[in-house]
Amino acid sequence: MTGQIGDDKIHEVRERMDIVELVSGYVSLKRSGANHMGLCPFHSEKSPSFSVNAGRQFFHCFGCGVGGDVFAFLMKMEGLSFPDAVRRLAERVGIELEERRLSPEEQRFREERDRLFRVNEIAAGYFHRLLMEDRAGEPARQYLKQRGYGRKAAAEYQIGFASEGWEGLTRYLEAEGVNPQDARTLGLIRPGKEGRGDYDLFRRRLIFPIVNLAGRVVAFGGRVLDDSKPKYINSPESPIYHKGNVLFGLFQARQAMRQAGEAILVEGYFDQLALNRSGFINAVATCGTALTAEHAALLKRYVQRVLLLFDQDAAGRKATFKAMEALQSEGVPTAVVDLAAGEDPDSFLQREGADLFRQRMEQARPAMELFLEETLAEAGGSVEGKARAAEAVVAMLAQLPSELEQDLYLKALAVQTGIALELLQQKLNLARDRVRSAERKSSRRVAERSNVQPDYPSPEIPLPEMPEEEPASITETPQQPSWGKAEEQLFSLLMLVPEARDLIRTQGVTEYFQSEQAQAIASQLLEMPAGITEGEEDACLMLLPEEVQQRLRPLLKVDREAFADNYERQLQDCRRAAAREKLQRRKAELRELIARADGDDKIELMQEFTRLKKQLN
Repeated sequence: MTGQIGDDKIHEVRERMDIVELVSGYVSLKRSGANHMGLCPFHSEKSPSFSVNAGRQFFHCFGCGVGGDVFAFLMKMEGLSFPDAVRRLAERVGIELEERRLSPEEQRFREERDRLFRVNEIAAGYFHRLLMEDRAGEPARQYLKQRGYGRKAAAEYQIGFASEGWEGLTRYLEAEGVNPQDARTLGLIRPGKEGRGDYDLFRRRLIFPIVNLAGRVVAFGGRVLDDSKPKYINSPESPIYHKGNVLFGLFQARQAMRQAGEAILVEGYFDQLALNRSGFINAVATCGTALTAEHAALLKRYVQRVLLLFDQDAAGRKATFKAMEALQSEGVPTAVVDLAAGEDPDSFLQREGADLFRQRMEQARPAMELFLEETLAEAGGSVEGKARAAEAVVAMLAQLPSELEQDLYLKALAVQTGIALELLQQKLNLARDRVRSAERKSSRRVAERSNVQPDYPSPEIPLPEMPEEEPASITETPQQPSWGKAEEQLFSLLMLVPEARDLIRTQGVTEYFQSEQAQAIASQLLEMPAGITEGEEDACLMLLPEEVQQRLRPLLKVDREAFADNYERQLQDCRRAAAREKLQRRKAELRELIARADGDDKIELMQEFTRLKKQLN
């Protein structure tokens, strides 16, 4: 594929692919009148509320509100982008896609990614064959057997083995015609010193392929078979691998996570394998890094709660609370599963069994409750210790999504430290504002770069009238869509003008859209095909909540040619208007904060207010 998919081909694939046939591959459906009904694959339910209509080629769940066409279904089930879903279904129905030509830079980027994926697939096959078939893999086979894993687990995860030799993979890749520079980029091989040639990164290690949501190998983790150090080594980051947004086992676990509404988060590859083997198939693991904000956002797509199952030592507790913080920032509740001291999930399951482990899961404690308890215990009885502990707890509480829980924990903190509740409430109010400080500073930098004031008037292109009444909300998105005229104009540009979409994609949605909701909608629209013709609006809007669709559809009913003129100037005007509106909002916030702040906090806020006022003037 060398470009973007044409709208006519998208329409042809949609018409050719029978949605009942597609969904039946994932869900057991029974005919009910004009529809087919089954249990929703996107949330846990006991009575069927998931409906598929063959005539309309549409699915809808009356329980969770999810709906869409064949592309929407495959995207949600397989975690695919829109173009990849189109390609997958086109191949299935035998349609050859003719894609629009990419720019030379885009073409080079795509070709590099395709090459790197191919190299990883070749390497994964090499490692897997060594484990499963080669005499050199016997030590690794015995190691897996001792830990209770057979050929089934090895095949499911494509586990492999890297032999002792220094150049086994290097020579194999060379024989397969792989460019050595691509293998170096992926970290599979490294250049030797003094011109000695390349050598393998992974040697005498069990190899765990790390795959993305499309099931493609992006990296590898290698574990020694004995107690030598380092126990694990992992692939470095590359153009196709960023460890901060990949979770080991997510490809295998994502459907179970959706069904359960819950994920078990562990630290190691074997922990994830052990849970999967014991029937806890909604487990995922980090890949040698702390849980990041990107990880948290990824988990939020699949679950409503995360159970944290890290080591019980000091480092493990630190990782637990860091993960809690990242997940709370995304509004995902967390709980901590405690095992016996010195136990990890793998050893606990082997010694105690699945039933006792399930009991421990049921006894999981809210992570915030544990953080409060352990922070106060570490503080001791001194005044200074209690003050430090209170500061730490308040800072963490500020990221808790539920204000009711914030209130309850704050009262418990007041009782246990003896600090006045009113004072703690003031501290919490300030901490809530500090949680957003990074975004505010970022918005100031954006505004300064944009000089705030437009140099010329905005072109007078009439925007469509919006309906007077707001549409009713649905379960999945309770908040009504809210944005201003500038963002309405941006949405129209994004949907109707491919060149504008390319600019927004390059510069980032946060440069143009202010609210998280608008940013999320814009990000989803960027996955859609280049240009939307009459009758193809559903291809663009189908994955969005119904009330958002109702707000966006009128924005498509404009003179497309007129709207495409001067799109760069329109984008720049909208960008500056967005920056100015952000500053105005921040100015109003600062007035309230200054009124209730004191000491250094008040000075800092007043300095910010002065800087902001100068920018606006």
